[in-house]
Amino acid sequence: MQLKVSENIKRYRKSMDLTQEQLAESLGVTIGAVSKWENGGNVPDITTLMELANLYNISMDELLGYDKSTKNVDALAELIENLMHEHKFDEATIEAKNALARYPHTFKILHACAEMYRYKYVENQAKEADAARNEAIDLYNKALSYISQNDDTAINEFTIKLQIAHLRGEKEPEKALEELKKINYNGVNDTVIAQILLFTGKYKESLDYSTRAVLRCFALQYTTINYMLMAVAADGKKESLERACDIADHELRLLDEYKKDSSVGYIDKLKAIKLVLKAWVMAALGDDKEMETLVKKAYLLASRYDKSKKKNDLAGDFKFYYSEEKAYFFDSTGVTAVAGMDNLFEELKEYPSKKLVKFLPKVIECWRKESK
Repeated sequence: MQLKVSENIKRYRKSMDLTQEQLAESLGVTIGAVSKWENGGNVPDITTLMELANLYNISMDELLGYDKSTKNVDALAELIENLMHEHKFDEATIEAKNALARYPHTFKILHACAEMYRYKYVENQAKEADAARNEAIDLYNKALSYISQNDDTAINEFTIKLQIAHLRGEKEPEKALEELKKINYNGVNDTVIAQILLFTGKYKESLDYSTRAVLRCFALQYTTINYMLMAVAADGKKESLERACDIADHELRLLDEYKKDSSVGYIDKLKAIKLVLKAWVMAALGDDKEMETLVKKAYLLASRYDKSKKKNDLAGDFKFYYSEEKAYFFDSTGVTAVAGMDNLFEELKEYPSKKLVKFLPKVIECWRKESK
């Protein structure tokens, strides 16, 4: 064990952009006292050390420079997590209390204990479930105060605030909604917000959020399946290409399910793109006849779309749209579907799989014939 009190007092003071005078004022001591601490001429008493640790948002072990503290913290956090996963909540609670007593200002311990109490509440493993919920919320909030210590990329301010909001959901819906809306980045919380609104009787607002959530899932699924199709087909093997065709067929069926009626709309443009991708795969399979059939279908849909007045209006073409707000979608092919297909072909030429790219000219030539 090696103590580095003087170095750490100075280092953490500077990290907080505090002068010696400001630190002295915060602690109610003289500048001379702070100077002696940092020069190693004197050591603060235990009460002042605790105040310093609290001010710096670190544990006493970190302030003292106790080299083994990190290992101890990691071991304790892992023990609590293991007991939690084994559903040994009584033992986990004992270990959590001991860990919090030793490291009340350490992020990893605070977060691990918060997680344990959350699972304890969610799985209703104790009569004091509400107490476990409140303890989890309290510990998550404390963990936020020490987020600067966190080195786990899977954990951040957003994930912690999201857990707090989920915990508040059933008992404190209004607080949960308020917190969820504050961190609803790019609509990521639309679904849970819709759920809380539903069970609090706010049906219209719930429909707005659920509609946005479904649209977002629809758009994400469409794009992701395109990537999946191309990744599956990348090796050019017959079985891979056949699986890619199955993926395309599945998405085409889904597009039909999402389409509101037989009138022309934005989903027709999306279908045209999917048909061209499938035609590309069919060309790789050597089925030129089916490739031509698919390209013709795609061109017909694209030209019908270009003649319609529903440019990029997904709301009017989407079967499950229940919001009064308009929804317009934009894609990399551009506003028109026929001319926009040229943009798609340019993108596909950059596809790194040479085994598939070599069949693209066939599809392009077939499309050119249809567009003449």
